[in-house]
Amino acid sequence: MPELCGTKPLLTIAIPTYNRASELAEMLEVLLPQLAAHPEVDLFVSDNCSPDGTEGVVQGLAERGLRVRYLRQAENIGSDRNFVACYENAIGSFFWLCGDDDIILPGTLDRVVAHLGGPLPVDLMYVTSYGFREDWVRERTDDPLQRLVHTFTDARRLARVVNIMFTFISAIIVNRDRLKEIPHEEPSALLGTNLIQLGWCLPLLLEHRRSVVIWQRSVAGRQGNAGGYAIGKVFGLGLTQSLARLLPGRPELQRAIVHPTIRRWLPSALYAIRAENNDKLGLSTAEADLVKAYGGNIRYWLFAYPVLRLPLVAARLWFKLGTAFNMAIYMVTVPGFWKKQS
Repeated sequence: MPELCGTKPLLTIAIPTYNRASELAEMLEVLLPQLAAHPEVDLFVSDNCSPDGTEGVVQGLAERGLRVRYLRQAENIGSDRNFVACYENAIGSFFWLCGDDDIILPGTLDRVVAHLGGPLPVDLMYVTSYGFREDWVRERTDDPLQRLVHTFTDARRLARVVNIMFTFISAIIVNRDRLKEIPHEEPSALLGTNLIQLGWCLPLLLEHRRSVVIWQRSVAGRQGNAGGYAIGKVFGLGLTQSLARLLPGRPELQRAIVHPTIRRWLPSALYAIRAENNDKLGLSTAEADLVKAYGGNIRYWLFAYPVLRLPLVAARLWFKLGTAFNMAIYMVTVPGFWKKQS
């Protein structure tokens, strides 16, 4: 399959994949015309030794004109190491790791390239998303406040907006060239945490200059495919430890990520796990790990703990009330971000 040659690409989109040939095919079909219009974007697929027809899917699309670099691992090296392989094989100035079951929506590369290729520096780009289960077109939603794009020069304000979404691989684009210039641990230092992606996001937040948020929802994230990790271990203990490690001496940045996570994301995630009776995310051990991580934070006891412990009907009501409260807080404490902007 062809490799890019000539000038250095502006952006590498890297897709780590394992045993999801049909989902990957859907992702690449949507990317094919976008990449044709943007030769400055490089596509790399790292196949974690899939036993299904993944290689044939990529080969077939390459024969139809998809510019893609493809690597098949000799054995399954685990998700974290496959993420690192994607990072190490990137050749663009910017790096975007995307889930193999997500969709980069039509028109997204036009917006992304326009902002990454501008005259002002961009350290991080956050592309917002929505969730879908069956049909990403039919289930599509957009920003309810009709915002378009905002730029940030204040790292704390950016962290408050992005918060837990730093962990969603398909949502964050990083300036890889800039990362090479600043002190940081290699991402491989986070192997085994299921949060390897923070290794290339948070050092740029620590040395932040300017970042961009694209509010027009640009990624469709497939719901219901998560599993293989314990939510309390990863998003409780693992998250707090990783933040302390990667944002040393910046407790305000750590709080800007942790507090919205506890108030908004964690109750939603816990309720969804309970409602779906999903036994792949370690709900039975979640309480102990979350108390270790967040037991000293009143937000945990007010927002997350009741959703974990109340009967499901009451937990849903508590979650909905918390959602309404958090939206009110957001509108008051994040001034100007509700305004429509181009």
